[in-house]
Order: sequence, then C-alpha cells, then structure tokens
Amino acid sequence: PRCGRGTASAKPQMPQRVEKVAAGVTAAAGAMLASPLYAEAASLSPSLKNLIGSVIAGATVFGGIFGAVYFVSNFDPVSRK
Repeated sequence: PRCGRGTASAKPQMPQRVEKVAAGVTAAAGAMLASPLYAEAASLSPSLKNLIGSVIAGATVFGGIFGAVYFVSNFDPVSRK
C-alpha cells in the first residue's frame, strides 16, 4: 500500500462559487425578512405562545425530577447481600 502524499484536487474557482452562493442566500433571506407577509406569519398567537410556554415549563419540571432521582440514586446506592 502507498502511504504518504495524496494529490489535492481543489479547484481555484471554488471559493468564488461559495461566496456567490452565500451572497445569494443572504439576499434571499433579507428579501424574505423585509416582506410584511413573513412578519405577519412570524407572529405567534396567544394560545400558541401559552402552549409553548407550558411545554417548556413541563420539560423543566420533568428534567428537575429526573435529575433529582439520578443524583439521589448515585449518591446513595443500595447495597444488597
């Protein structure tokens, strides 16, 4: 088996292409954010905002309970004979 140097096949035009794609994506995102339709669609209704808050609060409580059980189970192991 050959080991050592491999041949690099990078094209010199690649950075220009990446810059052009990035500029196009940035321009499209800017146009989309400037649209009033996008701004209206991005606003959350009060019920959706409450639902998201409830899910986050439930996940926090569940995580706290799980973390407490995990901590206690590692801190005070049961030894059976």
